[in-house]
Formats: sequence, C-alpha cells, structure tokens
Amino acid sequence: MTVAPPPIRWADAASQVALHACRSQEELERAFADWLEKLLAGVGGALCLAASSGDDLEVRVVVGDGCGLQAGQRVAPAAATVPDEQRFAVTFQHHRLGELWLSAKPRAQELAVLLGALTHLGAALVNLALNGEVREATDEYCATLQALEEGIVLFQEPDAEALTARLLALASGMVGASAGALYVLDEVGNDGSELRLQQALGIPEALLETLHGVDGAPWPLCLLDAPAQVAERVDDGAVAGLDPACMPSVLERVATLPLRYHGVQAGVCVLFNPRLDAQRDVGRLQSFGQLAAALLHRLSLERLREAAASIERELEIAQTIQERLTPSAPPPSDDYEFAWRSEAAKRIGGDYVDLMDSDLGDLHAIVADASGHGINSALLTTSFRANYRGNAAWLDPAELAASLNNEVVHEVGPTGMFLTAAMVKIEAESRRLSICSAGHNPAMIYRAATGEVEEVASHGPPLGFVAAAEFETYEGELRPGDVLLLYTDGVTEAADQNAEMFGEERLAQVLREHAPRGAAALLDAALAEVARFTAREDHDDDLSLMVIRAR
Repeated sequence: MTVAPPPIRWADAASQVALHACRSQEELERAFADWLEKLLAGVGGALCLAASSGDDLEVRVVVGDGCGLQAGQRVAPAAATVPDEQRFAVTFQHHRLGELWLSAKPRAQELAVLLGALTHLGAALVNLALNGEVREATDEYCATLQALEEGIVLFQEPDAEALTARLLALASGMVGASAGALYVLDEVGNDGSELRLQQALGIPEALLETLHGVDGAPWPLCLLDAPAQVAERVDDGAVAGLDPACMPSVLERVATLPLRYHGVQAGVCVLFNPRLDAQRDVGRLQSFGQLAAALLHRLSLERLREAAASIERELEIAQTIQERLTPSAPPPSDDYEFAWRSEAAKRIGGDYVDLMDSDLGDLHAIVADASGHGINSALLTTSFRANYRGNAAWLDPAELAASLNNEVVHEVGPTGMFLTAAMVKIEAESRRLSICSAGHNPAMIYRAATGEVEEVASHGPPLGFVAAAEFETYEGELRPGDVLLLYTDGVTEAADQNAEMFGEERLAQVLREHAPRGAAALLDAALAEVARFTAREDHDDDLSLMVIRAR
C-alpha cells in the first residue's frame, strides 16, 4: 500500500502573494529564500539574477548546501553544470530576469508550487524596479518643487551676502553636511574669471585657503565642470580631487555641487562630511545648483543694470556740461559772421570748439580734437579748455601752442593721449589773421577775390607728444567776403559704404560753392553733404566745423 506524502505547508497562495509586500529587492530576496527553505527542506539552491552589465548572472541568494556557489558571485549561464531539470527561469511577460538553480530535482507537487512562486517573484522584482523609478522621479519632482518654492523667496532677496549665506545653509541642510563653502565667479557666466570664496559655514576660511588639488591646481576650480556628486575618500586618501596632504583627517566625504543652468556658470558649492546616505540626494542637489546659479546670475544682471543706469546718469550730466562749454552765442561783431557745430560720436566727445573776443576787440577761435572719443577724451578737452581760455587773450598763437603743449604733456603722462588743434587770432583793427596748427587738419581760407581755396598746413606736432615743442604761425589777412573754415578729421575721414573717405577736396568744393551765401548756409551745406555722402546720420568719430566770414 502506497503512503501519500504529507501536504506542503507553504503551498498556499497567501504565502506567495506576500512576496509583493516587500519594499526592497534585498527584502524580497530574503523572503523568497525563507520560503524556499521551507518548501524544499534540505535542498540547496541559488537565485541568480541578471547582472548590471553583460550576459552573466549574479548570485543573489544561496540556501541550503550542495549548490557550490556564493552570494555576489558572477556566473555564466552556459558554463553552469546544473542539469536542466534543476534550472528554473525567473521571467516576467517573456522577459528573462534570471534563474533558480537547485541541487536536486523537486517532486512533482513541489514543482507546481515552485513554478507559481517564481511567477510571483518575477512580477515582484519588476514591480520593485518600476516603483523605484517612480520614487526617483517623484523625489526629483519634489526636489524641483522645493527648489522652486525656495527660489520664490530667494529671488526677492536683493542682498548678495544674505542670499549666498542662505544658499549655503540650505545646501548643507539638504545633505546634513557638517561644514560647507560657496565659491562664486567674479563674472557670472564667464568660467575664465576668478573663482572667489563667498561664504563659509562650519569651517575656517584660513583652512579653505590651504586646500589644493592632487596636481597642485587651485581647488575647487577643478570642480566647475564636474557633475553634482558625493565622493568618498579613496584608498590613497584623496577625495573630490583634493590632495591628501592638505586634507583634515576628519574629512571622509565631500559633496560637490557646480552652480550652473542653461550654460551659465556661476560657481561651485562644496559640502564636507554629508550624511552617509547623501548619495540619494544628488538629484536634489543638482536641481538646487540650477536654482542657485539662476539666483546668482540674476544678482549679477541686477548689478550690471544698476551700473549701466549709474553710468547713463553720469553721461547725461557730462553731456549737459560739455554742451554748456560750447559757445552759446558769437561775440558781438560788425565785421564778421560766425557759424559752428560740434557733434559727438557718442554721448560725449573729444572735440573742442570755442570762440571769444578780448578786451582789445581781437577775436580768438580754436577747433581741437583729442585722440579717441568718449569719456577720456572729454576729460582731456575739458581741462584743455580751461587752459586755453586762461591764456588765449595774452599770447600769440605760436606761443599759446607751446604753453598748452607743456600742460597737455603733464596731464596725459604715459597714456599716449594727445590733442590736435588749430588756433586762430584776428586783430580787430588790421584784420590781421594768425593761425597756428598743432598737428591739425589744414585750415581752409576761401578768397572771395579769386574764388579759390587756400590751405594752411600744420606748423608743429600734436599737443602732448613731446615737451618743449616749438611751433610756427601763419600770417595773413581776411578781406571782405573771405571765409575761414576750421574742422576736425571727423569731417574729412567720414566714410561711405565702400569705405571711401569724404576727404579734403570734397570739403574744399563745398567751401567754393557755398562761401558766398554766408557762414550759416555754408555750415549747413557742409553737414548735409557729409550726411549725403555717408548715407547715415550717425558718425564713427566726433565731427566739428567752425566758419568765420569777413564782411
């Protein structure tokens, strides 16, 4: 008479379904091993699951004796000596997840239960993997939301010191770091600018200054292009690129957090000795790093905007002052008519135009051009104007040029700046004309008697080139109908779309055609002809003209 085997106690569905309640793969593997030992008492077994790379399997669980394998061992399925009837696939919807190897063939009743349990095991493994992905996505989403919530508050913080202190405190608290440091680029967005320590928390700044990389390179400059990560001290003692020789003995881990978003590099945050499980916070750190970079970039743009607004205000004031330095009305005269115009290429320029009379009734005029254009040139012409007005009435043009030259040499020093100038004196009674040109464009004199234009070339070097320079003077006379035209190179060097310059000949032709019409008409014609030639209203250089016509 055949005696039936005892019933299997672990065959009920509830014990297999319980596998799905496990919260981690390790917990699931332990639960399955316990279940397997109770189902197949005395039979050895090894649960082998697909390794993270390659075609090998990794031994995850070993129960009983006789399988000859150890947990953590990698094995090739084709090299296994286990008979086919003792090998059972772990699958999920035709996807092979691994195999269960047994040291003995199970009985028929055990086999049916085992196959059902392997089905549950496969489903539980896949569900854990999917749940893990969902948790990671949820954690990342929550980290993004938290960063956004913190950002809403921090974006309202106008003070850079308070903002960086708050950022470092938040980052340190995120991973439970015992200390930290925040480094910010001098010019946010330019990783070639200097990286400076902005905030330190729980660590002396003097200690931070002693840290350097394994190759002696500055640290943490080498971390700017690295990803957010938590680094452990390795066998040689180094961590996060730090030279072991400069590392404190208590330093075991370093979390590095580059601060960048959308290609904008702002700096790097370094957190010392974060908690052991900080690796799972790398995603949150990365989101936080993007937020911090955006905040620092915003502050940088705000500073630039404020600086630009301040410069704009200063330029408006400088422009107003410079405009007031230009004569507002001509000196009273029955013998001459005057017209002048000075237009800066930028808000303020380096040209200087002036016209005045002396106590004796003599006329004094000047058109000068400082090298370059902009603030530096304007500053030079402003001081030059004071010197000119203080001396023009007492000195002949050549003597005046020599005196002004020494002043300019002293003022510009080794900067390389200089001025060119055409200085004119017209005596009241005799109409005697004296011109001294210091490296300036040729003055033009229209002679009404002949309709020709006479050019008066330079009589010495530009002002500021060399001390104690000597100058000469042109002597002549302005008869009724004659016209003196002074100008800067912004007129003759104005270029058209083909880079051809307006030139002196075109200006001389305008002078011939329009001189008989009067000073104002000549000035308007010259400016209109330059605008027509260049086909634009703006100028690459400061542009000035002065017209004196004898009646």
